[in-house]
Amino acid sequence: MTISDNPAHDHTIPLSALLLGIAGLIPFIGSSILIVWAPDFLSLGSGLLHMVLVTYAALIASFLGGVRWGNALNRSEHRHREFIIAVLPSLVSWLALVTPRPYDLMMLIGTFLALGVSDVGLVLSGGAPRWYGKLRVGLTAIVVLSLLTALMGQ
Repeated sequence: MTISDNPAHDHTIPLSALLLGIAGLIPFIGSSILIVWAPDFLSLGSGLLHMVLVTYAALIASFLGGVRWGNALNRSEHRHREFIIAVLPSLVSWLALVTPRPYDLMMLIGTFLALGVSDVGLVLSGGAPRWYGKLRVGLTAIVVLSLLTALMGQ
């Protein structure tokens, strides 16, 4: 993985994108660790920690859908399909918020896996820079592992 602040190179992850992506992992990793090893952290209880994780995951999945929506605005072909792909993460995440345990986490794991595959496909079709695919694969792997950890820890 090459890191730089010069986005002119298609393979180089801009440093700001990498650092912000890593920062976005903190709630995933932190919530998952607390759910498994300290479920009574600050007397919050595992139920509230679970809700914090599921809500954050839903927000981030919706954000990633927004990235796709913005990308679709700049495309002339396959725009209809891209808009549909952009809205699905928000809809599935909304359903996950009202779905009982453990199915909410399962839905979000599936959503992030689908988003990761979809974003790699976007890169391979030339719809996004190659660095975006590298970034998304790495971040998606950690998000899915965090959600799986929380799922197994319940």
